[in-house]
Amino acid sequence: MASIEKGKLAVDNTKLEPRTKILMMLISGCLVILLDSPSALLVCFVASLVLVALSKPTLRQIRLLLVFLFFTTWGLIYSQAIFYNESPRTVLLTLVPAELPFIGKATGGIRVYREGLFHGIVQSLRFNTTLVIGCFIVWSTQPRDLLLALVQLRVPGTLAFMVTTALHFIPVIANETAAVIRSQRLRGFRYLRLNLLAAIRGTLNSFRPILAGNIRHATHLGESVESRGFSPDTANQRTSLRTLKMGIWDFSLLAVLSCCLMCIVGLKMLYFCYANGIYYASWLRHAYTFTRELL
Repeated sequence: MASIEKGKLAVDNTKLEPRTKILMMLISGCLVILLDSPSALLVCFVASLVLVALSKPTLRQIRLLLVFLFFTTWGLIYSQAIFYNESPRTVLLTLVPAELPFIGKATGGIRVYREGLFHGIVQSLRFNTTLVIGCFIVWSTQPRDLLLALVQLRVPGTLAFMVTTALHFIPVIANETAAVIRSQRLRGFRYLRLNLLAAIRGTLNSFRPILAGNIRHATHLGESVESRGFSPDTANQRTSLRTLKMGIWDFSLLAVLSCCLMCIVGLKMLYFCYANGIYYASWLRHAYTFTRELL
């Protein structure tokens, strides 16, 4: 029994504290903004996937994450490939020629650019990294722990409550939507139909019960909160019996991420001074090359 309790204690000590997860997401957001190299952004994205894998997600969560990644990646790459307006631009494919009446003459032609595809890949890596880390925080943290972490990070109590409530409503909305879709399928309705107007009408009709259910849940939540004495004016004065405490893993991870962020900021500033002729030192030429090639 003693060995089992020690094993459980060791496992609990390796879990990240909610404040660490929030700060890690903020630092990672700064990193993906500062980094321009696809290889460096890919490393950040793979690291975020490792975090999700260590949290042991369920099969449903994995499918949901894959859907999110697919649509965000496809949307960013497709939009950037078409609407890329920097120079130079290399045309890979012409979707709508400029000579085509109406659409072609109004838009000047719609084309897919190689530089736009590359830029879309970079932007998708930035967005997907923060998306994966956000999913990791939501899936591995209880709402009450997240609320307590935000309060201890000096986030206004009302804002912290709104954030946790919004996260709590995500699975509620998903369950309501799944129930409505299942009900309509049992009644013989199919969303993919040749009759476009009927499909649009049925889709719009699906929003009514979903919206009504969300309003009902929000009303019940508001009544429950008011019955427990919650007030925006006294939100910051509320106390909790539970406290959060960072461990060695939390401090180590935050220290490593903070050092990486400070080093990247310093290297970027040095390279900016070098590229704009403000300051140059020959003994920093390796740092300039490293920043240009890898960051």
